[in-house]
Amino acid sequence: MPPALSEQAPLKNIRVLDLSRVFAMPFAGANLADLGAEVIKIDTCQTQFMDTTRTITGPFPDNEPGERWWEQGGTFQNLNRGKRSLTLDLRNEESQQIIKDLVSICDVVLENFTPRVMARFGLDYASLKAYKPDLIMVSNTGYGHSGPWSNFGAMASALEPTHGTGAFMGYMEPGPEGRLVEGDVPNKMGNSYSDFLASWTALGALMASLLRRSRTGQGQWIDLAMYQTGTSVIGTGLLDFAFNDRRTQRIGNRHPFLSPHGVYRCQGHDQWVAIAARDDADWVAICRAIGQPELTSDARFADPIARRQHQETLDEIISAWTSGQTSYQVTETLQTAGLPAGAVLTAKQALTDPQYIERRFFETVHNPPEVELRDKGYVGRGWKFSKSEARIKGPAPQLGEANEYVLGELLGVDQTRMKAFAEDWTIGNLPEGGGAPGSVPLDEQVEIGSIVAYDADYLNLLQSE
Repeated sequence: MPPALSEQAPLKNIRVLDLSRVFAMPFAGANLADLGAEVIKIDTCQTQFMDTTRTITGPFPDNEPGERWWEQGGTFQNLNRGKRSLTLDLRNEESQQIIKDLVSICDVVLENFTPRVMARFGLDYASLKAYKPDLIMVSNTGYGHSGPWSNFGAMASALEPTHGTGAFMGYMEPGPEGRLVEGDVPNKMGNSYSDFLASWTALGALMASLLRRSRTGQGQWIDLAMYQTGTSVIGTGLLDFAFNDRRTQRIGNRHPFLSPHGVYRCQGHDQWVAIAARDDADWVAICRAIGQPELTSDARFADPIARRQHQETLDEIISAWTSGQTSYQVTETLQTAGLPAGAVLTAKQALTDPQYIERRFFETVHNPPEVELRDKGYVGRGWKFSKSEARIKGPAPQLGEANEYVLGELLGVDQTRMKAFAEDWTIGNLPEGGGAPGSVPLDEQVEIGSIVAYDADYLNLLQSE
C-alpha cells in the first residue's frame, strides 16, 4: 500500500523556528507548514510587543473584535495557519537562552528584525550556529545586513520607491488633443507586494539550502534584502535604460506596443474585463467577436503602431461592446475565439468562481469553538503536487497553545520553572496589558475611503456555501 498522504509531505520531520512578525516571513512559515514542516511561532503575552496582525490588523468577524480578539484577526489566521505557538519575552536572558536551546533541535530559523536587534539579543546567525552547526537561517530585512542602509527599518509600502517599481506604476491621464499621456504621480503596487516577493524568494532560497544541506551536511545563512527582491521584477526597465538611456513610461493598463490592450467596463457595478491582442491575427479575431469585421480594413487600425496611436478610439469601440455583457460572457466569447481575456474578479467573485472551486484553491479551516470563528476557506497555493501532500494543516495557533509541548516535551523544562515563567508573564495564554482594538462602522470605512464597498447580504452567501 502507498503511504498515507501525511507521510508524503515534502518537509515532514523539518522543524522551523519562526521569530518573525507581520507579513513576509510569517507567510513563508505558513507555506512551510503547508508542506509538512513543524513551525513553532514565537509569540508574546505582552500586548505592546505582540505581532500587530494579532492585535490590530483584522479583519474581524462581522467587523467586530470579539472577546478573544487576539485569536480572531483574519490576517493573523491566514499568515500563521498550521503553526504552533510558544510565548516568550525576548527582553529577558532566560527567554533568549530558551531560543538557543530550541534552535539546537530545529532545522530552520526565520526572522525579520533589523540587524542590530538580533545581535543585541545574541540571536544572530553567528551565535545560533554554535547551537546548531547545520542551521539554515533566513534574516529578512529591508536592505540587507551590509551597506549604509542596513539598519534602516522598512515596510513594504515604503520599500517600493527604493526598488524602483513606483517609477513604473501609474495611470494614463487626459492630455492635449484629447490623448491620454503618462500621469505625473507614481503609484504603489498595492497590497504590500514587496512582502509577497520576499516570502516567495525566501521559500526558494530555503529549498535550495535544504537540498544543499542534504548533500553536504552544511547549513547556511540567507541574508534576504527586500528592496533587492523588488528590483528583480523590473529587469526590462533597467535594461532599457542601461542600453538605450530611455526611461519606461507609466502606462497604466496599456502596453508599450500591443493594442488593443486594456481593461474594459462590463455590465454591472464595478465589473471589468481585461483584453490583450498579441498580433494582427488577434485583432482580426476581436473585430469578428464584437461583430465589426469591417474594422480590419480601417486605415486607423491597419497595424499595431496605428492601433496604438488610436487606442482611445479603440477603447470606445470595445467598451461599447463589453458594457452590454457580463465580464464572464465577454471572457467566454473572446477565449472561444482564441484571445487572451479574463474577468476582473472581485473578492466575492473569486470566492465563488467555478475555476477556483474546481481546483480547490480555497481550503476549509476548522477553528476550535472557543475562538468563535466560522469555518472558512483560506487561500491555498497556486500549484499542486502529483505525488506529495501540500495542504493547510489547521488554523493559526491560539496564544501559547504549545507552551507545555515545547518547554516540557521538547526541552525538558520542569514544572516549577514553567510555573515561574507563567507568574512573570513569560508564558501564558492571555494577553497582558492593552485591550481589544476599536472598530469603525462599515459605512464610515466607505466614507473615508478605507474600503470601496461592502456586501450587506454576505451572510446569505455564507449560509449557501
